[in-house]
Amino acid sequence: MHIIVYSQLLTPRIKYIFNFIFNAVLKVETEFTGNKEHFLQSGHVKISYGDKPLGDELFFKHVGLLLSNKVEIIKLKTIPFGDYQVPFPVEDAALPFDVFAASFFILSRYEEYVHHFNSDQDFTAKDSLQHKWKLLPRPIIDEWALLLKNMVKKKYPSFKFPEKKFQHYPTINFTLKPDVPTGFLPKTKFMFRTLFDKKQKFLSTVFDEVTGLGVNPQQIIHDLTFDTLKGKAIYFISFPEDEKNRLTFNNSATFLSDKQLGLLQPCSTDKEKSAALKSGLLHLAKMQSNNINYKSQQLDLLKLPACYLSLLSSGISADYSMGYPDKTGFRAGTCTSFNWYDLQLEKVTPIQVNSYAISDAAIHYQSVADAINTIKDLIDAVKLVDGQFYSSWQLKNLSENVKFKKWKALFNEMLKYAG
Repeated sequence: MHIIVYSQLLTPRIKYIFNFIFNAVLKVETEFTGNKEHFLQSGHVKISYGDKPLGDELFFKHVGLLLSNKVEIIKLKTIPFGDYQVPFPVEDAALPFDVFAASFFILSRYEEYVHHFNSDQDFTAKDSLQHKWKLLPRPIIDEWALLLKNMVKKKYPSFKFPEKKFQHYPTINFTLKPDVPTGFLPKTKFMFRTLFDKKQKFLSTVFDEVTGLGVNPQQIIHDLTFDTLKGKAIYFISFPEDEKNRLTFNNSATFLSDKQLGLLQPCSTDKEKSAALKSGLLHLAKMQSNNINYKSQQLDLLKLPACYLSLLSSGISADYSMGYPDKTGFRAGTCTSFNWYDLQLEKVTPIQVNSYAISDAAIHYQSVADAINTIKDLIDAVKLVDGQFYSSWQLKNLSENVKFKKWKALFNEMLKYAG
């Protein structure tokens, strides 16, 4: 037994958001049909999406968003729903708003496309309608999916949904140092070449380590692996610029060989940064030759759609940049991985998007007590819907160095509370 969805017009947008909610979030099989007779005669769980119900099925009235193939400015109306506002109000339906249009609007980041119609400024958390509607701290699409699940169970008591479990994945980022050649002459050439290359910054990192001001990435990762993380973390690496492909990272490859790795690299259509991205992927491939599913994360503000178009052309299959670097919450309204929907081409892309809910930068100015409460509230929100909780941390902040004591304590508290 599965769910059968009827719509007179089955657009790519309709199939995308129904598949996300029922397949990705609720883990149930979904069938689509535009045939009334087939739908009415079916013995499966029936859901219709249109102007009016066909029979006694669960009926959800649609607005025009999912029937369109354009990105245009929409004059949104909202209504109160619980303790927050929801868009796309409707009448005479199972819910007082078009939950599927609302979910698509948030998940596809529709408003970010529209934002750039009239502005060259970056899209920030304060620009988000979720911020205005008080939805940003909640994985609201997953909450709506849970609501739909309960509605289905009430109407079809015999229908069973698969069980889900809460999952927690910290993401940790740092800059990798290259191998220093052995022998006096090669080492001297390396040091001088690096010293006079203004683009390279890792010598200062080496100096900091020697003087005790810096941190040792290998030691931190060793401690995290054996004391706390048990293989859950994903490490995102920034490689020094290496236009001539001279640098090697054999020492680092040894202690990172069994870790989940990704590339820490800003997405850009800029030729210089695109070249750096390709160089980084080449180094990553050398470090883990069996890694065919490349991951990426950037700490700069994510720019859509330019960033994901750049990743697509680079062969990256999973990205962990969906979030606001200076604000906690759920930018795409979900704590479930999803494939990016390209609104310009109106199609689903291969890039799997994984949203982080919190970064160390976002809680930088909070007190320890306030930061702990923020972390716990976000984890509780994800646990409520049995979702995936991603966080983003700088590796140096997780060291035993006394100046990073606050961050290490917050990180450990997060691990403890997440379980």
